[in-house]
Amino acid sequence: MLSLELRLGITLWLVWTTASQNITDGDKDGRIVGGWETHITFFPHQVSLQLGTRHACGGTILSPTIILTAAHCVLEYSKPQYYVIRAGTSEWAQGGSYIRVRRIIPHPKFHDPTRMNNDIALVQLKHPLVYSREIQPISLVTKEDSIQPKAQLFVSGWGSLSISQMQPEKRLRYTVVQQRDQEQCARNYFGAGTVTSTMFCAGTQFGGRDSCQGDSGGPVVTSIEGRMKLYGIVSWGFGCANAFYPGVYTKVSEYGDWVAQTLKELD
Repeated sequence: MLSLELRLGITLWLVWTTASQNITDGDKDGRIVGGWETHITFFPHQVSLQLGTRHACGGTILSPTIILTAAHCVLEYSKPQYYVIRAGTSEWAQGGSYIRVRRIIPHPKFHDPTRMNNDIALVQLKHPLVYSREIQPISLVTKEDSIQPKAQLFVSGWGSLSISQMQPEKRLRYTVVQQRDQEQCARNYFGAGTVTSTMFCAGTQFGGRDSCQGDSGGPVVTSIEGRMKLYGIVSWGFGCANAFYPGVYTKVSEYGDWVAQTLKELD
């Protein structure tokens, strides 16, 4: 039986493999695959979520004190002091704003009713971000927004170069993918994981472009009527950049009510 692969940072992968059998071996070529280096001004909503002093996952700025990420990126959510974010820089290890985390709220039904379902979490910062050209929030795609089947989806992150190197990519990278047929994707993943209605699959017809380890929790954005919005969260997949197994992402439009209600509780 195939086993799914979370797209966590290498450091986090090593820490949590010891504690949890939910994370299993797979293709560890962990970077934005088939992508290009970019500058944070093109993705000012992107942050690096760090565990200790190492990049672990990506995240997305929703407001000065709120970051959206994947629930599987914050398994130690009851210990927010373990986490920090860095925003406003193309390099995860230096520059920008470095802010500690106050509170983490994963979706209460993460892994329910199937593994990796509801892979979404909110991170509250101890101090607010100061918006600039390099630090900007992004709006969520809603159920009312129309996404064309072949729309370009932009995925960004600092996934590590390889398991042997165990280092995240120094500079921010991005790639461009498209949604893949949901039913076909679910059939392909049968035995490896369950693709639910709160997820979507994205890749390319012949593979070669994808998110990978270290990109988990990061943003998938697309243009809606000329404005970039957050469409998905990097979640899981089998291998990376395989046409038969496209990346699987959390569909944020399914969580608008949960996000709004949780933000009220954080006020």
